[in-house]
Amino acid sequence: MANKHLDRVYQASGNSEMREIYDEWAEQYDDDVVGNGYLTPKRLAETLARFVAERDTPILDYGCGTGLSGEALADAGFTAIDGADLSAGMLERARERNVYRKLQHVDPDKPLDAQLGDYRVFTAVGVISKGAAPSFVYDDLLGLMKPGALLAFSLNDLSLEDPDYSRLVPDSVEAGKVKVLSEEHGPHLAKYGDNSGSTIVVLERLG
Repeated sequence: MANKHLDRVYQASGNSEMREIYDEWAEQYDDDVVGNGYLTPKRLAETLARFVAERDTPILDYGCGTGLSGEALADAGFTAIDGADLSAGMLERARERNVYRKLQHVDPDKPLDAQLGDYRVFTAVGVISKGAAPSFVYDDLLGLMKPGALLAFSLNDLSLEDPDYSRLVPDSVEAGKVKVLSEEHGPHLAKYGDNSGSTIVVLERLG
């Protein structure tokens, strides 16, 4: 199912253009992605729940958008969810869901307002990928994680074709930075042509 905003984000370049697109898209975003069969948030939340027994564990939902990811985490039983996103428009929609303890507006040119060890779990649903954040965000998130912390994120099919993204996990495993707990491919935007799938990855940060 074609969509002008989806088409634009996969062709966008730079944080400024990306923020502008997502701000414009905020009011229609949920209808558009759900209409295209957006299943990644539910898949990721249910996968993460297998590895986190304590549902009150603090989670940073990075790139939370309108809060579909936070809502999926809440549906999976998680109760201590904070969100961060570069789009103020998206954050306004996320606030309306009442699933986040706090929300943070991200400036890509400034450090994230989180200290090492603040969170034991990080999620990035549909974020570290073409059409969203650049690949270096992966390393930024690893830099906030103490040994034993978990990162659950998705890589869409378009990103898996790009070595900048597809090599992130193998390279960090080879470098001894992380251990893969789960890696499962399944539906993403099930009705959106060549980008219909995504891989959900759950990693543990090593020392």
